[in-house]
Amino acid sequence: MPRFRKVPPAEAARWPAEIPTRAEVAQLLARHAGGDARGLTRIDRPGALGGEHAWRGRVYAADGEQHRQFSDALYGGPAGALVAAIAWRDAQRAQLPPKPPRPERPWRVVRCAYERATGYLVYADRRRFFSVNKWGGWGGAQEAAEAWLLSRYDGS
Repeated sequence: MPRFRKVPPAEAARWPAEIPTRAEVAQLLARHAGGDARGLTRIDRPGALGGEHAWRGRVYAADGEQHRQFSDALYGGPAGALVAAIAWRDAQRAQLPPKPPRPERPWRVVRCAYERATGYLVYADRRRFFSVNKWGGWGGAQEAAEAWLLSRYDGS
C-alpha cells in the first residue's frame, strides 16, 4: 500500500514544474487542433506556488474578444486542457453570426516611389508590382501595369 504524507507549501513550491517544451506544445497542437491553432495560446509561468500552466482559448468577434483559460491541473495535464480549450473555442465560434462579405475594392494602378520600390503597384483580384528599372522607365512600367490590369478584367 502506498504511503502518503502532507507536504508543506514551501516544499511543494521548490518542486520542478513539468513544463512542456516548445516541440511538445507544437506536437499537441498538431495532434489536437490540426491546422487551426488560431485563438489557442499556451501559458507557462513559473511562480512561488507552482506558477500558471494552462491553455487559453480566444474567439475574436466584431465587438471584441472572448477568452477562457483552461488549467492543466483541472483538466488532467496539457493535452486535456488543450482539448477543452479547442472544444470551448469551437462552440463559441459556432454561436457567432457569419462574417459580412468584404466590400469590393476598386481595381487600380498606383504610382509608388519608395527607397527600394519605384514603379507601379496594380491592385486587382491580386496585387502585382511593375518596376521602373525592369520596364524601361516610368512610361514603360505604366503601360505594362495598365495592360496587365486590362488582361485581369478580361478574365485571363
